[in-house]
Amino acid sequence: MKTIAAVLLLACFAFGQDKAAVSAAKAACGPQDVEFEVVADDSQHPAAIPENGKALIYVVQETIGSTRFGVDGKWLGALKAETYFFSSIEPGERHLCAVSRLSLSHHLSLHDLKAEAGKTYYFVMRFAPYGPDSLALNELNSDEGKYLVGMAKLSVSHPK
Repeated sequence: MKTIAAVLLLACFAFGQDKAAVSAAKAACGPQDVEFEVVADDSQHPAAIPENGKALIYVVQETIGSTRFGVDGKWLGALKAETYFFSSIEPGERHLCAVSRLSLSHHLSLHDLKAEAGKTYYFVMRFAPYGPDSLALNELNSDEGKYLVGMAKLSVSHPK
């Protein structure tokens, strides 16, 4: 009886998917056909300050594989394990997207951010503890963010 109830409950979730909501959430990502070439550069370790009137975002990747990172439908760059990059972003409500390809499967993580001009934000990409295939993009406090950036190499990426 419990098995039947569980199957019915899961079936309700499957039928209840909102494709428009999924599509809107994925709009934070850039075009799916864009791939990046990523190189870890340990010869430089720049520390940025926010551009006038903009916010600054640092992204660190701890996971294996390569990950594309985008804001509001535009890819800003890509990372690989133990690398970081930074970018200026416009203040306001921003929608962040991380897409990682590990083997042949793709993993997606989304995050919203109310960016304020002059502020710096730190994010880390990790595979979540609740499953080996679950990518998590998490905001960090500045102390942990600075530490992880300091331990990582600069990611230099270019679209292929």
